[in-house]
Amino acid sequence: MVDREILTRKLLVLREALSDLESAAVTSASQLAENRMLRAAVERWIQVAVEACIDIAFHVVADAGWTPVDTGRSAFLSLASHGILELELAQRLGKAASMRNLLVHEYAAIELDQLARVAGKDVADLAQFGQIASGWLPSDL
Repeated sequence: MVDREILTRKLLVLREALSDLESAAVTSASQLAENRMLRAAVERWIQVAVEACIDIAFHVVADAGWTPVDTGRSAFLSLASHGILELELAQRLGKAASMRNLLVHEYAAIELDQLARVAGKDVADLAQFGQIASGWLPSDL
């Protein structure tokens, strides 16, 4: 059974990062180009949101005793292969994990159009994953 406290903490972090992204209301690359503080904040919020999802996926895979995974992409695909996540969503979340890696390791190569798209639209996949993962919380009954 997944650890309620761990999952709850990760879900709270995810929700906070997504809320911050929503309040930033990024709609264009020019917004990010004109405001370096906004760009830095958006990059960090995306990184944190994706990492929270990856952490949840790793936790569920480990807790279930499935074959260990070594990447965020493989963690999401493992959830899909065990039927608890739709394959299409798992694949999109795998792309989000790649974006997280770009933000952390290849930050100079981030294209502002891509960042604006992720901040404005693609985060819906992270929110959807959070909703699904909320259903994995153990019951107190």
